[in-house]
Amino acid sequence: MDEKARELIADWFRRVRESQHVHYACANHFSRLNYILGIPTIVITSVVGTAVFVSLEKQDIADYKILVGLLSMLAAVLASLQTFLGFAERSEKHRLAGAGYAAVRRHVELLATFPPADEELEQSLMDIKNEMDSLAKSSPEVPRAVVRQLDEELRAKAHERLAVAPVQK
Repeated sequence: MDEKARELIADWFRRVRESQHVHYACANHFSRLNYILGIPTIVITSVVGTAVFVSLEKQDIADYKILVGLLSMLAAVLASLQTFLGFAERSEKHRLAGAGYAAVRRHVELLATFPPADEELEQSLMDIKNEMDSLAKSSPEVPRAVVRQLDEELRAKAHERLAVAPVQK
């Protein structure tokens, strides 16, 4: 394997590793947001449901009815936001993208560890390129805040397995 092929493989490894980590971080980010929005929605709707039954028995408490009405409106707004923002779906899309990039990373590791003959190397590189292109097209957009948070951390890490992979000439 020539030096240009080694450099390309190392660069692709770095890129798919970073993409894998970023998408998994996005999946965690959106999953947390889903819980942050979902749990209060469940609690508030439960409180409102219970309060409605209590208010049916006590018709004379006006302030109580206003509070129940406001909580009911808040629950409806939170439920609507949860549906509109689709944090659970976004989390799953990022998880799938992260898994896709992990599969490509393993493909690159295998190629670097057990390089094929020169005629097979070009086909292997084209297969990896096609996988990366497909993932880039189908992966959801990554929020800038998540990228900034992970950018320095990922670039600072070395990946020893790829760095010490045996090179056959």
